[in-house]
Amino acid sequence: FCLSGGAGLEQGIKEELLAAGLLVLEGYGLTEASPTLTLNRPGAFRFDSVGQALPTVELRLATDGEIQARGPNVFGGYHKDLAASAGAFTEDGWLKTGDLGRFDDEGFLRIIGRKKEILVLTSGKNIPPANVEARFAGDPHVAHAMVYGDGKRYLVAALWPTPGGPTGEPLQALMTERVALANEGLARHETIKRFAIIEEPLTVADGLLTATLKLRRNQIVARFGDRLEALYG
Repeated sequence: FCLSGGAGLEQGIKEELLAAGLLVLEGYGLTEASPTLTLNRPGAFRFDSVGQALPTVELRLATDGEIQARGPNVFGGYHKDLAASAGAFTEDGWLKTGDLGRFDDEGFLRIIGRKKEILVLTSGKNIPPANVEARFAGDPHVAHAMVYGDGKRYLVAALWPTPGGPTGEPLQALMTERVALANEGLARHETIKRFAIIEEPLTVADGLLTATLKLRRNQIVARFGDRLEALYG
């Protein structure tokens, strides 16, 4: 078997590799945990999860869903930075990962988003945008999708179509179809109500994607925020 870390690997890819005889297992952790907290095992894995806690690791979820950890692999603090070290732990000594998760009945952990990226609607509903954006993962017509709506009445999205596809009205119709498909099965407050098609590509070089191709939300909003705000007009 092989291990995969860093950015999440699409479930369909793992299934195809397994069908070809190669088992790829994912885990989860962070540098402050040296660096692993959970791991799928050859005899106990679920491709929609990052596995179960390591034997020496204790995990719990805060009331807001944040994953918190305790164990001998957890660091003692940041070098010469007492304030940051204190902020990394709860009052009772658990490491605050900043990630949101949920466990299934067998202890397999699923990552559902980043705490700092939670969108709070005016209705008070909290929405991890990664949950909605994941609905576009693997869509051959959508290169990137970013959900927007903190402090708003409803969610909107910026969509970057895959290069080489249709343009004009056919593109608008295609993206309308893809959004409707992504909205299926979501709670009403989680659905995308309007969207903007942005054809300027996102790249690492322009600072809009990380080196692992994750969205740099603040930079994207700074560049395209006017397009997103216009959707509330």
